Amino acid sequence: MKKSIKEALSWAKERLSEACERPMFEAELLLSYHLEKDRIYLFMQENEEISDFGSFVKLVERRANYEPYEYITGKVSFYDMHLAVEPGVLIPRPETEILIDLVANIIKKENITKIAEIGVGSGAISIMLARMFSHLNIIATDICDTPLKVAQKNMETFGLTGQIELRKSNLIDKVSEPVELVVSNPPYIAEDCLLASNVIDYEPKEALFGGRVGDELLIQIILDVKSRGIRWLCCEMGYDQKVPISEFVNEVGVQSIEFYQDLAGFDRGFVIEFT
Repeated sequence: MKKSIKEALSWAKERLSEACERPMFEAELLLSYHLEKDRIYLFMQENEEISDFGSFVKLVERRANYEPYEYITGKVSFYDMHLAVEPGVLIPRPETEILIDLVANIIKKENITKIAEIGVGSGAISIMLARMFSHLNIIATDICDTPLKVAQKNMETFGLTGQIELRKSNLIDKVSEPVELVVSNPPYIAEDCLLASNVIDYEPKEALFGGRVGDELLIQIILDVKSRGIRWLCCEMGYDQKVPISEFVNEVGVQSIEFYQDLAGFDRGFVIEFT
């Protein structure tokens, strides 16, 4: 079967109408990826017959089955970067840019030179911070092999293997040297939470669920960082976890905790300064 660019987009838009909020936009992205052309090319050459329509159909069918676009193409846009991702690695969200900006402000204000990241995933947080601060040394941990492999690939792409060291570790168990700040976007979703198909069916469970209630890992991270005498902890959290986290840190004692919101106005994370 042969189709023009215009016909292929019309078919793909219809096929993606249930799986996507913006089916035409995603149809254009997938066809641009298939043709290895910019989206503007699709509008300028809409009557051109596309090559290997069958392969494009397979891409669209994967997306129609709710597979994330980022896993289909093997990359994700984050800040000004394109990072490699694959199944088994959490797809970085735009909200995490807020966390990075907060950490960057502390690094500048406190002249911090060594930090740790818990749950490196694709490497988005560590890579962005290393690009911002050439003097910064980072130890990034993950408990799973696939994120460590993908993070290594992304570090090599940006020439940051000298600044970031990867370690397979539960939380900061394998980080014995002193660090001044810990940053993390840990699993924080409750086990019984209903998630969209594109998330629950494809993204790694160990990067999503934080326990029966959801904040168990966050609490363990707070305790670990406090017991190690590390001054700063910056974490993402669930929108409904501000009250239990506030109550917990009041019990264990910290110098201060500040919560921040995402662009939609939901509680999204916190910054703790320990005494």
